[in-house]
Amino acid sequence: MQAQAECCGAAGRQAVPPSGEGTIRGDVLRAGLRLCLTVTGLAAAAFAASFCAEPASRAVLVAGAGAAALALVVVTLRQLVRRLTVAMQMAEARSGPTIPADLTALKRREEELSDRIARLNAALDTLSLGFLLYDRDHRLLVVNRRYHEIYRLPPGAVTPGMPALEVLRRNAMAENQSDWSEAEQIAEIDALMGADAVPAQIQHLADGRIVAIEIQPIDGGGFVAIYEEVTERWNAEARIAHMARHDAVTELPNRVLLRERIEGAITQARRDTGFAVLCLDLDNFKQVNDTLGHAVGDELLRAVAHRLRACLREVDTVARLGGDEFAIIQAAVEEPADAATLARRILGVVSAPYALTHHSVTIGVSIGIALAPSDGLEPERLMQCADVALYRAKGDGRGVFRFFEAEMDARLQARRSLELDLRAAFEAEAFDLHFQPIYDLAQERICGFEALLRWTHTTRGRVSPAEFVPLAEEIGLIVPLGEWVLRRACREAAGWPDGLKVAVNVSAAQFTSTALIGTVKAALAESGLPARRLELEITESVLLVNGGATVAILHGLRDLGVRIAMDDFGTGYSSLSYLRSFPFDKMKVDQSFTRDLTVEQGSGFIVRAVVSLASSLGMTTTAEGVETPEQLAWLREEGCDEVQGYLFSPPVPASALPALLETWNGRKRHAA
Repeated sequence: MQAQAECCGAAGRQAVPPSGEGTIRGDVLRAGLRLCLTVTGLAAAAFAASFCAEPASRAVLVAGAGAAALALVVVTLRQLVRRLTVAMQMAEARSGPTIPADLTALKRREEELSDRIARLNAALDTLSLGFLLYDRDHRLLVVNRRYHEIYRLPPGAVTPGMPALEVLRRNAMAENQSDWSEAEQIAEIDALMGADAVPAQIQHLADGRIVAIEIQPIDGGGFVAIYEEVTERWNAEARIAHMARHDAVTELPNRVLLRERIEGAITQARRDTGFAVLCLDLDNFKQVNDTLGHAVGDELLRAVAHRLRACLREVDTVARLGGDEFAIIQAAVEEPADAATLARRILGVVSAPYALTHHSVTIGVSIGIALAPSDGLEPERLMQCADVALYRAKGDGRGVFRFFEAEMDARLQARRSLELDLRAAFEAEAFDLHFQPIYDLAQERICGFEALLRWTHTTRGRVSPAEFVPLAEEIGLIVPLGEWVLRRACREAAGWPDGLKVAVNVSAAQFTSTALIGTVKAALAESGLPARRLELEITESVLLVNGGATVAILHGLRDLGVRIAMDDFGTGYSSLSYLRSFPFDKMKVDQSFTRDLTVEQGSGFIVRAVVSLASSLGMTTTAEGVETPEQLAWLREEGCDEVQGYLFSPPVPASALPALLETWNGRKRHAA
């Protein structure tokens, strides 16, 4: 209530004019009233004089009244002018200070507005994006510095007031599309300015940079154009997209892009000629990769990819599936002979020696071929058929090509079933070791046993090592399986009479690193077997690739006190350089040579040479596969040191060894 009363009082006070102003207003009103009364009196005197009889009297009366009235009017007008002058002076006194105050406020607002505009321009110039603002007539209102930087325009090249067409024309003429014709540049401008232009566009500049342009309309007409240089982001996204569809090592298409290409070829085959799918697997690549290292393996893969590209036409596709597997789509195949011709060319080109940066290696290739549409018109079916044919090619000795045949599928299913059973047996440790005696001809007694892996399946029965060992190598189980054999053999041998040795086969895959030395050392420590009673047998293939690293591992094993034997000498790529690079303790003659010893024109001269060579190098000689007394007598006569074979005993379980030792050692029985 008090606040309301104060407001009312203030309103009342504001309604009363100042005292000076009220006095002037009253004086003016009184002067006007006197003037009106004077005029009225003059009119009344004139009217009264009109009733006088004599004209002279009327004239005197009228003249006197007029003079009096005129004097009164003059006096009244002078007072009125004086009062009005005072009133104007008072008004000027009051209004004088207000006008300058309004001008000051206006100037202050203009300065604030200018400051805001300056700060807005500074903010626009610090943007990482180019910024253009156009009015409804497509005339430029705002442009920032970044726009000039993106298009490398000189400062002031684009200024407010320019039409949008002129802005884009100056941009185009600044050699941002220097390799374009004028017509192409105008077409680019029309595309940016067209009514149907998409809001977001990509512009490729002549220097390789990429600019993203986004155009958005604004209320009231006009639009905003935002420019961003996205070269790095664009290239990164392009690299990611490329990596998703290409192999990182060889830059060849991967499985994803291969499938897309097969689908395209299938579409073409439905209305035109067929095509072929070739699956390739590099032979002996794993040894290169394991012994020389992944860097050398990658270099070899790139070299293979280069050679495969050289074998194909532009319409064909080669892809890397992973590891040492490749695939090829051969377009426009009218008959199987076309695919066979390409396969022969690939076999010859890929199998040629490779001179890598620090190594020279030789590998082979096996090829499986499926034909469309005869073998199917689905990507999965064609790849499966080619893979089945590849498996057949590898089973036929590698280095060959095979076309898919219907009966191959059943074989593949059997192989896959065996693989599953093999993995399950490894997990359950369902393997066993059998031992074949090694007979010393000089001492006429068993001097040791060779440990041989055996697998008896619950439904398959006894599975031949020739069947499951290569499969274990192929699927990567041979290394852990070999470690299991080593530990188990050492544990069994530790319980034999002192002086009996145990021989264990070591695969090339186990020589991938110096970890083999630690594995052997751990097996000896765990079993308590003296190192001198362990004999490791390796084949010549171990030394084929990266012989230097392999020899270093062999020396590490020799330092443990372990004996090293070269198994199956003469059946592989025999070279005397192997014997010079490492002093083997033993050389084993393969049973294929022993079998033909007593046959005319047989292998006797080969065995004689091997025994003589080993003797001259200070190595022990062991002949495998001795089955007849004639073979034994021949070997004894030629100076062979040890023999083993069915003549003495087939491989038997560990439980049968005591009886076997009693037979050959307990009775001091001579073999001959």
